[in-house]
Amino acid sequence: MEVEIMVRHSRHGIVLCVDDEVEALNLRKAMLETHRYRVITATTAEEALKVFDSTEVDVVLADHLLTKGQTGTALAAEMKRRKPNVPIAIYSGVAQPPDDMDKADVFITKLVTPEELLAYLEATITTKIAKGHSAG
Repeated sequence: MEVEIMVRHSRHGIVLCVDDEVEALNLRKAMLETHRYRVITATTAEEALKVFDSTEVDVVLADHLLTKGQTGTALAAEMKRRKPNVPIAIYSGVAQPPDDMDKADVFITKLVTPEELLAYLEATITTKIAKGHSAG
């Protein structure tokens, strides 16, 4: 896959961040870009799905509570239906995972340190690349 080759050479990947809180989203984007990730942002589920459908991403980091009563887990379910191999993390300000967490791959509380978040992304992208190479 073309994206996997690019990611393998850069050792960093493409992260789709979804959050309706623009300031938090921009802060997360800046932090990830400082660590050489390519970051695409979306503030609504609709916007996220458009990006997800048109762009190869390595991992999705979605806030759990979005606008208009939407949830990150509902977004994850739709994304998994469309592209089941893309890892999706629910990123939430609450410490407890939502009841419907089975729709996403992992729950990450916003209380983790930036280093812990970066470690998760690196491990997830590395695993995705390894699976992609063994499948092809």
